Amino acid sequence: MAAVAASPWTQFWQGASPPFGGDADMPRIREHLLQTTNRHGNIRYMFHRLPDGRRITIKGEPGDAAFEARYDFLVSGGDRIEELDQASINRQREGERPELVRELTRLHERHLDRLVTQGALSSSTSAHYARFTRRFADEFGDVPLHTITDAHLIQVLDMWSETANAYNNALRSLKHLFAYAASRWGLRPSPAALIAKKEVATDGFAPWSEDDLKRYFKHHKLGTKAHLTMMLLMRVAPRISDLVKLGPKNIVEIGGVRYLHFKPQKTKSVAVTVPMTADLLEAIDATETGKETFLVTTHGKPHSAKAFCSNIAQWRREAGITEQLSAHGMRKTVGINLAENGATEYQLMAALGHTTPKVTEVYTRAAKRRDLAIAAVAKSTLRDFSKSGEEQ
Repeated sequence: MAAVAASPWTQFWQGASPPFGGDADMPRIREHLLQTTNRHGNIRYMFHRLPDGRRITIKGEPGDAAFEARYDFLVSGGDRIEELDQASINRQREGERPELVRELTRLHERHLDRLVTQGALSSSTSAHYARFTRRFADEFGDVPLHTITDAHLIQVLDMWSETANAYNNALRSLKHLFAYAASRWGLRPSPAALIAKKEVATDGFAPWSEDDLKRYFKHHKLGTKAHLTMMLLMRVAPRISDLVKLGPKNIVEIGGVRYLHFKPQKTKSVAVTVPMTADLLEAIDATETGKETFLVTTHGKPHSAKAFCSNIAQWRREAGITEQLSAHGMRKTVGINLAENGATEYQLMAALGHTTPKVTEVYTRAAKRRDLAIAAVAKSTLRDFSKSGEEQ
């Protein structure tokens, strides 16, 4: 029996030229790759995904590293990614609402930049949000927004997070992203709105005790940068990002009293103005400071916040303090101390630069628990059985 010749279309799908025009002048030299010669006699190579993909010119020659990298990208779905990106760009040009995760995160990042420029958001918080939303876009960029549910986000958060704190940090970023989507683009309901934070089994940064401070000042004497640093932390209670920026420019005089006046980086809308105590002024006068900031490097330059944290840790260890105490722990110490001595929530807000009483509750709650414990122990009627039997 004579062999049946393959049909023209079967031959085409096996790599031959199409039988009825179309790519007849473009031999398919490998999967999705066409070769053609233009009217000037130059050979071109085009990626074309059958049956109806667009033709994309690839520069160079097969075998070139750049050519092969581009070809591999397109074969693995890059052509579809580029189509989605172009559609996204077109929607943004027309001012249309975003449809994909990638579009929303791009617009959200621009929104964050505007908030920082307006002073409504700190650059550190903006970077924190952007770090998580970029990761979200990298992993789910081409997913349509209307398909995202709270169950999907919880899976993402669990996958990203090893601790409850990490989970809550990522959740805060996604809540901000979808809150922006709702307020700016009317994308409701927010899939992140009803996701609850995880309970954190810690009270956060450990406060410094009186013994810790005595040990620290016994080792770091007046006139040292370590001494001045602790005086600023103890009398002004700034965050580390503000501590490294404080300097002569922040000193103002009101009614014959000198104050330190600054706008915290985290809450620029709320200024902090605290009186400069005699021992703080003494520490500044006794220490070699800079023209721009009180605390400077050996080259007379301001410190970066991240690098200065390691300085504080080193000074703590030099003083023989083994517990992992930090600059923010000293800020907590000040807050608890003020609360224990009768400062109201709104007084604490003014002293610490908080914008809501909710944050201040961390200090007032700790102070109240101590007071309650002292009062409770005082009510005990049990005798001291550790003493000798003479009282029994």
